[in-house]
Amino acid sequence: MADQRSREGAPRVWQRLDVITTAVLAAILLPATIAALAQPPGLTGLLLGTAIALFTVLHVLSFVGIRHPLAAFVVASALMLALALIPVGGVNSAAMYPSAIVYLLVLGQVSLQCDRRYSAAALAVGIVGAIIVVLATPGLDNPLWQLGGFIGLAAAVAAAWALGALQRLRRARSEDELRTRTERAVSEERERINRDLHDLVAHATTVMIAQAEVARAFLREEPETSERALGVVVDTGREALRGMRGIVADDAGRDPAPDLDAVRALVESVRSPRAVANLEEHGMVGALEPVVVLALHHVVREALTNALRHTRPPVRVTVVLDWRATTLVATIRDDGGAGRRASDLGVGVGLVGLAERVRLAGGALSAGAEAEGWAVRAELPRADQAASTGEDRP
Repeated sequence: MADQRSREGAPRVWQRLDVITTAVLAAILLPATIAALAQPPGLTGLLLGTAIALFTVLHVLSFVGIRHPLAAFVVASALMLALALIPVGGVNSAAMYPSAIVYLLVLGQVSLQCDRRYSAAALAVGIVGAIIVVLATPGLDNPLWQLGGFIGLAAAVAAAWALGALQRLRRARSEDELRTRTERAVSEERERINRDLHDLVAHATTVMIAQAEVARAFLREEPETSERALGVVVDTGREALRGMRGIVADDAGRDPAPDLDAVRALVESVRSPRAVANLEEHGMVGALEPVVVLALHHVVREALTNALRHTRPPVRVTVVLDWRATTLVATIRDDGGAGRRASDLGVGVGLVGLAERVRLAGGALSAGAEAEGWAVRAELPRADQAASTGEDRP
C-alpha cells in the first residue's frame, strides 16, 4: 500500500516541479527579454510588438509542452525560426535573447516523454536550429565566432536533450523495478495461498476420513452416531470446497479464524489519544463465507495500519461496513491527519497481495488519495440475501 501511495504521488510531484520551473523562468526571462529588446538600438514599433508576442507564445508553449510535448515542440521550432530572422540593432537576432532558453525546456520534454524516433528528430531539429541562429545573427560575421556560437548553442541543445533522456531512463528503470517487485509479490502471495490451501485440504481430509471410519464402525449398532459422523463429513467437505475457491489467513492452523466481531475489534484496537477510530455499519447484517471474512479482516487491518503508518497524528479513521443486497462494501478512510509522512516499514507491495487476496475471495479492491486523506474500498460477496434474517444496522 505504501508503494501505491508513492506511485500516485510521484507523477504529481514531478509535474508540479515542471510547472514551477517553467513559471519561474517565464517570470524572470520574459521581462528581461522585453527590456533588452527595447534598449537602443533595439526594436521599435511593429517589430518590437511582434518579437514580444512571439516570445510570449513561446513561454506559453513551455507550459503546453508538459502535457503535449511533440505539438509544443513543432510550434516552438517555428517560432524560433521566425525570431532568428528578426535582426536586432544590426548585431543580434531575436533568437539570441533570454526567453529563447525556454525552447530548451520544450526540447527536454520531447526527449523525456516521446519515443526514441521523435526524440532523435527533435535533437536534430535543435542542432539545425543552432546553425540557422548562428548564420542569421549579423554580429557573428567572423567564421571563428560563428563556430564558437554554434558549439555553444549545440551544447545547450544537447544538454537539454540529454537531461530529458536521462530522466526518461530513470523513470523506465523505476517502472521495471516496480514491475519486478509487483510480480514477485503476486508470486509470493500465490505460494502462501498454495501452502495455506494445502493445510486446509489436508486438515479437512483427515477429519473426513476419521468421521467416515466412525460412521462405518457404528453403522449397524448406533445409526444415530453414524449419521452425525456423516453430517460432519458433509459439512467438512463443503467447507473445504469453499476454502479451495479462496484463501486462508496467514496464521491458519495456529490462530482461530477471525469473524465479524474480530473485524470490529480491530477498529477498537487502534483507538488512542493520537488516533480516533469509528465504526459505522449500514443495512441488514448477513452471513459471509469464511474466506470472505478472512479477506475483510485483512483489508481492515492493512488499511488501519497504513493510516497510522503514513499519517502524522492526530488522525481520524472511519470504517464503514455497508451491507447491500448481494455485497458488503467496506470503506476505510482517514482524514489525512496532520499531513503525510514517509515510512521505511514494509516492502511497498502490501496492496498487491491484499488485492489478490480479495480477488480470490470473489471481490474487488480499490485504493487512492482523496481530498483530505486516503481511502481503501473493498467490495465482497455476501453468502445470503438482504431479506434473510439479520441484525439491522442504522
